Amino acid sequence: MAMSHPSRKRVFRSKWASTRGQGNAAFLIVMVCIVALVILQIRYCAPTPPPAVPKPAIPDAAKALLEKLGKFMPAKLPNGVELNVPELGIERKLIAFIEDKGRPVDKTTWFSFDRLEFETGSANLKPTSAEQLKNIAEIMKAFPKVKMKVGGYTDNVGNAEANLKLSRTRAENTMKELVKLGVDARRLEAEGYGEKFPVADNATEEGRAKNRRIDLRVTAK
Repeated sequence: MAMSHPSRKRVFRSKWASTRGQGNAAFLIVMVCIVALVILQIRYCAPTPPPAVPKPAIPDAAKALLEKLGKFMPAKLPNGVELNVPELGIERKLIAFIEDKGRPVDKTTWFSFDRLEFETGSANLKPTSAEQLKNIAEIMKAFPKVKMKVGGYTDNVGNAEANLKLSRTRAENTMKELVKLGVDARRLEAEGYGEKFPVADNATEEGRAKNRRIDLRVTAK
């Protein structure tokens, strides 16, 4: 009966174990490479996130207006209409005057528009004026007994007669816009005063800018 040789078995087992170990190592290397490739594929195929959009800067003019007039806050009218107006804007001043029964109408209490703008040297209103004109129209609709007078003013630069005409046309155009917004024309009147009744010193640019204005006076409430 033939018998296997013990030394041959040991050699065979040793070679098999060595081959198996090399195979496992190669398998692990291949798997690591595959995983690395998958990770790279995911990383490069993933959508690139959009760049962060910087918050828009507030223009200097808007900052100055905010500092001058305060924060914009809701103001509810008697008819339920809600306006978004600044703390120190003409809208709140008008509403307070109209609602105060202890303050009668007179010929000296005027309220200046603070967001009404005209083209330079012209009676044409800028589009930026629309928001405040709409607010004034809504106030007049909410207080149907109220009547108002629109007054136009200029600085003292240039010809006095031309300034008077410009102030009158600006006041009339302001009144016309309020009528377009639904205010009865019989509740409004307009007059230009030119360079009369300045509220600031015409010797400075800042003072002249303040004198170029449109005011409102409540004539009935």
